[in-house]
Amino acid sequence: MMKKLKRLIISFFTACYEAHRLSVAVLETLRTVISTLRSTLFCTRGATALFLGFATIPLFGFVGLAVDASRGYMVKSRLSHALDAAGLAGGRVFFSDTRDADINMYFDVNFPPGYMDSTVVGPLIRAVNDDELLLLEARATIPTRFMHLFNIDTLTVSATAEVKRRTQIIEVVMAIDMSGSMTSSAGGGQSRIQAARNAATEMINILYGDNATKDLLKIGLVPWNAKVNVRREGTSYNSALTTSVSVPDFVNPLTGTVQSELYYANNSPVPLLSAPPSNWRGCVFNRYLDNGIADDDADIHLYEHSSPTGDWQGWEPVGPEGEPVSGGTCSLSVNGGECTPCLNRGITPLNNVKQTILDAVGDLTSPTGNTNIPQGLGWAWRVLRPGAPFDEAEVAPQFPRQQAIILLTDGENFGGNGDGYKAVFGTGSGAGSGMNPRLLALAANIKASGVQIYTIQFANNGTALQTLMQSVATEPESPFYQYAPDADALRDVFREVANNLSELRLSK
Repeated sequence: MMKKLKRLIISFFTACYEAHRLSVAVLETLRTVISTLRSTLFCTRGATALFLGFATIPLFGFVGLAVDASRGYMVKSRLSHALDAAGLAGGRVFFSDTRDADINMYFDVNFPPGYMDSTVVGPLIRAVNDDELLLLEARATIPTRFMHLFNIDTLTVSATAEVKRRTQIIEVVMAIDMSGSMTSSAGGGQSRIQAARNAATEMINILYGDNATKDLLKIGLVPWNAKVNVRREGTSYNSALTTSVSVPDFVNPLTGTVQSELYYANNSPVPLLSAPPSNWRGCVFNRYLDNGIADDDADIHLYEHSSPTGDWQGWEPVGPEGEPVSGGTCSLSVNGGECTPCLNRGITPLNNVKQTILDAVGDLTSPTGNTNIPQGLGWAWRVLRPGAPFDEAEVAPQFPRQQAIILLTDGENFGGNGDGYKAVFGTGSGAGSGMNPRLLALAANIKASGVQIYTIQFANNGTALQTLMQSVATEPESPFYQYAPDADALRDVFREVANNLSELRLSK
């Protein structure tokens, strides 16, 4: 964007310089004409004087044409500069309700009303090719200074500008908080999860437009609370279809024993360290050992991770010990508290089918449980990056690629019985002292891999949460970090994210 602005500034001053040179040439011509007239008036040969007098008439016409043409050139140059600036400004808010107003404001700043006594029509604004192209057009009419002597009273110039979306691959994963607090009100008669569904749906519609599919756009979804359900959304688990795969020997970090098999449920591509139970709901624990040795933990890493005491080749499935128990308490209960349940919604991998992701967002209902932000962000990263377990991302893209995670939460990290960390950091908000450093280390690794992180702090104005989300985001201000106090603000935030993902360039 800075290169485009620099190019516009250089073009503007070049135009001014050319107009100055033309004006100097016109003045030199006028001096010549005046000198000729003087010598003619004092010429003693009348016939010659009469002849030269008539000859100066077309010369005056030429000079007048040059003067008015130079003024027209200056107006056209300023008009083009104003349209380019307005087009880029409008492109940054392409899908906003204020787009046309912003375009007109930038145009007026760069082409002040009445500039060189001009009258302007425009800018005329059109979005074409399914909102892939923004066309601007304007024309200005100025009164002539000399040419009106020849019945040419005005001179009209016009200019156009085109702003086009950059050709690039966009891969985005939305990590949406589904903890119990998302059932609270977001204003306007909507719950927080309803507001999140509506805002995310609008962003999807913006990015896809009227297209059912887009070859260069893929969107995925990771719902999360205290845990993440790693099954593919829309599939059912059948324990009889669990398979085991032989792998080179490795040391299971949880048991300390040598193991040569990994397990796969029929509805998930995620490798498991043990066969899931018959009533497995689809959740897994964070790859974390509460032994005080940082390098033994893999919760902040992308795939496999070797540690001094074992090799994290897979994940531990959450069994009955981490799920609510009817008429009792779960095995991982702390101080008699019940475990938080696994969500009933799974992961929607990256795909380019608009309706698939719309359906997945529409199914975000029944929030429950506590808040484990590292778990949600970590799985969004694994869905986004090329390679197993989710391998839908482009391995060798043919165009420039932008990868991003949109992380939405309405609360701080909150430990709970049976959460992804097995409540090793305690329960309640105090668990943040252990979970927040894990989140920041994970975010640093994600950003180092070239992925952009957009964080949205929703309906919770806590300063501690703000500091945390700003640190997680790619940058601590808009558009990468945003606070949305209510449903309307959240809608605007998702629109701005869509605008930022759709990079634009001047094409004419």
